[in-house]
Amino acid sequence: MSPPDLGRVLVVDDEANITDSVKRALERVGYAVDVAADPGEAWTRLEQTAPDVVLCDVRLHEADGMALLGRIQECYPEIAVIMMTGYASVESAVSAIKAGALDYLAKPFNPDQLRHAVARAMEQRRLVEENLYLKSELEQVAHGRFVIGQSLTMQRLFDSARTVACTDSSVLITGRSGTGKEVLARFIHASSLRQNRPFVTVNCAAIPANLLESELFGHARGAFTGAVSNRRGSFELAHGGTLFLDEIGEMPLDMQVKIMRALEERQVKRVGWEEAITVDVRIITATNKELELETKAGRFREDLYWRLNVVHLVVPPLGERPEDVIPLARHFLAFYAREQKKPVADFSPDALEAFTHYDWPGNVRELRNAVERAVIFAEAGKPIRLSHLPPHVRQGAPRAAPPPPARTFKTLREVETDYIREVLEACGGSRTKTAEILGLSVVTLWRRLRKGGQEDEDGLIGA
Repeated sequence: MSPPDLGRVLVVDDEANITDSVKRALERVGYAVDVAADPGEAWTRLEQTAPDVVLCDVRLHEADGMALLGRIQECYPEIAVIMMTGYASVESAVSAIKAGALDYLAKPFNPDQLRHAVARAMEQRRLVEENLYLKSELEQVAHGRFVIGQSLTMQRLFDSARTVACTDSSVLITGRSGTGKEVLARFIHASSLRQNRPFVTVNCAAIPANLLESELFGHARGAFTGAVSNRRGSFELAHGGTLFLDEIGEMPLDMQVKIMRALEERQVKRVGWEEAITVDVRIITATNKELELETKAGRFREDLYWRLNVVHLVVPPLGERPEDVIPLARHFLAFYAREQKKPVADFSPDALEAFTHYDWPGNVRELRNAVERAVIFAEAGKPIRLSHLPPHVRQGAPRAAPPPPARTFKTLREVETDYIREVLEACGGSRTKTAEILGLSVVTLWRRLRKGGQEDEDGLIGA
């Protein structure tokens, strides 16, 4: 069984034993690998094969690998480049990173170090492609080519987002989980002057506290156990673009201090690296917590809160904007039908009824998941039926109305009896209290209950 196709790599080195070793190590785990001995051959290969990642030696025979790096950055900025060298130094590493290299491998390196670096580069390439896709989607939103919210609340929210996108001000987005805070953050980035630069996301709640500093600021090789190569952090990866810190309310206090310093100085230091690196990023944060309350409780730094909360945008829950449910559902239907290559003809009327009668406690994320599930179970070319929806969503659909009763209106005696029953129940069954409230004697109350068919044969029990 052949290994999976993990992506295409171009290796540029003038030492055949190096290119052969790298090729074998990467092909063994499923990468497609091409090799070149000099920049000219490398450029030809690059244009022929369109690699995802380029591994390039800093010093090539009668040529400069850094010059090739610069050319790749200029013509193919989406390609991730890893520089290799047998003459490792802090200065050369910093130069390579500043020139646009994603990573830096010092020779000799073992296969695990190599594969780790390439895997990370592939992930970066995937994020770049995903960002470009989302940018095109969000541009459609900006130009009204599809609707993600017809409610007045959402129209006003996106108007505010367009306004703030023209600035570099920090934005704090709040709202319940699943409301679409990241979509709004990406919309701001795609509408800004930084739109052609990276949009990097860090989920502060998903990363262990002991790894968060390395994730944000990067680390030097050997800085701690497992740091097998130099690594750029999210601040560096987002240079020139936007850094989106999701679930910022979960960030430990000690990291909040370091974030505050990085924002004030516009510089970061990798773990285990003395030299500060200048970064230019726009910060957007999101949380489902009340950060103002967190600051009062001492769980979030007040100075950082005010630094992040220059512009505050609130995404309302889906249950508060029911007019957005159907447009969103149809948008997700088009997306998943295209992704799964299954033409689906809209929703059936009862499915639409279920959508509109369900409360959507999981917000937009729950709606998206419900539509994805429905597309999976739907038949190609036919509409999505109620049976294709998750059971809990189906239960929100209104049941068929029972046939109307033979007698539509109640008689005056029935109305009186119903009212007496309500008062009697409120008084815990006490006839004495009920009679007092109604201004009747106990005997009169008993007689009226008998006429209404309420009193039992034993009469005034409990009076």
